Amino acid sequence: MRMFKKRSDIAIFFTDERVGFFQRHAFLEQAAYQSIPLEKGSIENGYIKEPERVLETLQKLFETYNIQPRTITLLIHDQNLLIRDVKIKRDDLGKKTIEQYMNEQMGKTLHFPYPEPVVTHFVREENEELIRVIALITDGHLLHAYHDLFDHLNAKEVKYEISAIPFFNVYQNKVSQLDDIVMFVNLYQGMFSIQILEKGFPIFNLIEENDGAVEEYALMIENYVERIANYYRFNLRKGKQTISKVLVFNMNDDVEDQDLSKVLIKKLSSYKAQLCDFHVEETFQKALPKTCKLPYAIFLGESYRLQHNIDFKLQRVPKNRILGHKLMVVSFAIVALMLLVYIPYYAMTEEIKLQQNRNNALQMQLDMLIQETPANPIIPTDQLNYNTAYQYIQGQISVFTPMVSQLMLTQNADVTITSYQVNPGSKRIILVLQGTNQDVLYEYLLEIYERHGVVGEATLERFMVSQPTFRITTPQTMEVTIIYA
Repeated sequence: MRMFKKRSDIAIFFTDERVGFFQRHAFLEQAAYQSIPLEKGSIENGYIKEPERVLETLQKLFETYNIQPRTITLLIHDQNLLIRDVKIKRDDLGKKTIEQYMNEQMGKTLHFPYPEPVVTHFVREENEELIRVIALITDGHLLHAYHDLFDHLNAKEVKYEISAIPFFNVYQNKVSQLDDIVMFVNLYQGMFSIQILEKGFPIFNLIEENDGAVEEYALMIENYVERIANYYRFNLRKGKQTISKVLVFNMNDDVEDQDLSKVLIKKLSSYKAQLCDFHVEETFQKALPKTCKLPYAIFLGESYRLQHNIDFKLQRVPKNRILGHKLMVVSFAIVALMLLVYIPYYAMTEEIKLQQNRNNALQMQLDMLIQETPANPIIPTDQLNYNTAYQYIQGQISVFTPMVSQLMLTQNADVTITSYQVNPGSKRIILVLQGTNQDVLYEYLLEIYERHGVVGEATLERFMVSQPTFRITTPQTMEVTIIYA
């Protein structure tokens, strides 16, 4: 039986190598949390390259802890965050809001290295002439990719947070008196970031890569801390303010806290450097994986948070509209399937049935005709040969026709028809004439042609279609060939 899942609030943090989450719970000891590795190449520089693999990892992770997220808060990695100090003249602002003004100045006076920059801000100082705004910028494409993942996990709401806020929550929870100006040094896998906060608000962020040993880490960080502290003091604050407190947060699994205390903290002693851990002895005794510390710290200081909530506004298509589009696509696919497949198939099936019915009807008629038709008698081969010979002989027998009768009447004392032959197949009449001499035979030929030659239409009396041909066999004998109609 499937266990009922109660919806809960989740904070989650991604690096290129791991993902860690922490679940909000009234009793911290009962809160769910875990950090697991990601498949290599799934995320690079904070950008999701293999969303299917990342989604599968999250689904297995939440399934293991029986979690159904209601609200997911995404920790934006320092490497994907820019912080800019923007000064706006009130005359330029006019009646516009700061958000409208900054959106209009994108690509004009404000330039950011993202194809789709997403900006949120908070006001640091303002007077009658100027408004000093701290702008937090990240890549909209990156946020959309993570938001798509959380939509597949059926999260009802997605929020965003930057690391400086939960780090400050830890610091605020550790001390009784807060410093106005503090520098955070955050160690990650293969990189570190340096941030400056004034009264809890981040105003500076720098990210650098480093894969070296602890000594190399310490030397590089010491150099950057001194340079940035001088830059802040003399360039940003004109010598009026200085950094006197440095807090180090170790999120690197390859670096031990003891080594940092021995090397890095010692080098930064002039800045009152302190390695800040995440353990709260009174309420939470468990050791957290380092990737889960930032998600845990989000919930740690919610009740007394000084800063405004981070509000990166993404232009997301509403879920109802996405569902509507999906329904339209499915409907179109169904209609197209019916028009292109089902209807032609149905019409073809009906034609096949109709043709089968026709064939059946014709077969029935054929069977009836076969039953009504008497069987052909079997004729012996000898009889067939006799019939063939008889038909041939009949074709060769001369037929005494009315035409022959007409020719017989043309005989006289000088010309006699001694024999005749009628060939119906070739429509020829062959006469053998006997005469006293050749002259009377020629005169007889002219006479019969004049009397029986076809003039206009053939009749019983006029049946010769052409002049008769002849052949002299003897001086008194002539063979005449007549072609009749």
